[in-house]
Amino acid sequence: MLSSQRHLFSIPEDVTYLDAAYMSPIPRSAAEAGARGVQVKAAPWAMTIGSYYDECERARSLAASFIGATADDIAIIPATSYGIAVAAANVPVKASSVIMMMENEHPSHRYAWYEIARQKDAAVVTVPRHPDQPWAEAIAAAVRNSKAPVSVVAGTLVHWFEGMTVDIAVVAEAARAAGASLVLDGTQWVGAVPFDVSRVRPDFLSFATYKFLLGPYRLAFLYADKTWQDKGRPIEFHSWNRIGGDRSDFYLETMPDYLPGARRFDMGERSDFAVLPIAINAMELLQGWGAPAVLERLSHLNCLIWREAERHGFGGPRADLRAPHISVVELGERFRGELARQLKEAKVFVTIRGTKMRITPHVYNEDEDIAKLFELANRLTS
Repeated sequence: MLSSQRHLFSIPEDVTYLDAAYMSPIPRSAAEAGARGVQVKAAPWAMTIGSYYDECERARSLAASFIGATADDIAIIPATSYGIAVAAANVPVKASSVIMMMENEHPSHRYAWYEIARQKDAAVVTVPRHPDQPWAEAIAAAVRNSKAPVSVVAGTLVHWFEGMTVDIAVVAEAARAAGASLVLDGTQWVGAVPFDVSRVRPDFLSFATYKFLLGPYRLAFLYADKTWQDKGRPIEFHSWNRIGGDRSDFYLETMPDYLPGARRFDMGERSDFAVLPIAINAMELLQGWGAPAVLERLSHLNCLIWREAERHGFGGPRADLRAPHISVVELGERFRGELARQLKEAKVFVTIRGTKMRITPHVYNEDEDIAKLFELANRLTS
């Protein structure tokens, strides 16, 4: 099994960081790559046209490798919400139809659909589930039993708030049978869980880099199905996503044709000379370890989390419904309002929302981190 990679990160010895789903630290080598990238802007007289393109294409190719796609399928965007906005601007939503999503979906994958529903005279349906019911079963049943036409299913592989896995293949099958578009948010799992878009065939998949991809903030990627690569409409307009946009005389004439593939959805100023090198370095590290090895490491750590949680009397989702890389432990009556503050004072970092404690390790964590967290949590809640 892949061993702890803590030595590659600048994590102080007295810090126990178990909050990758909030924001992961970046590797030291990625930080150094970013520092070198800053120097490109510091000396613009030394820049070449390649500064605007080469790293974009390398980052695009690496991002594609984590979801079984090709570079042509990937757009460079600033945030998950930007990608969802692109999807919402393109997928068909008819009047009186419904857009379906899980109850308490993440805001970055929720607000765009309320806005488009308002514009199109459609409705958003948030799907609840019965206790111990798999999320995929609940969503698929809601799609099949909907009295109104379903235009869009907004999905993901893991419920961000509950740490419960979602069998997205089941959801995708129900969406296709209903003639609905499938739009996915991958920010909580791309980089941690191997995935193949050809198996699920979403219309769009948006994912940021600052969590399980160990990358920078303010950078994300958007997968677009071939259908949208040919006819999709971007939400901003500039020369960098146009054929001929790299010409020195690009300003002399209007260039109506977009670059091939999903590049038509690229954001303006995509060539961030400091941010892209950070993402490239981090993704190369992950690629070097291999997706199966990373998942094995994260699954091992999360198994330890549940072993410790159960040993100390804490609850959570049924074992077969738990995500392999995110653990959301239910503190129940043992929750204390000051717990989050006390853990931070002890330099132990997790996310606490209500009575739920979300624990998300990554490759820099060790078995001892899990034991330390629960020894402290048990003492503070007893």
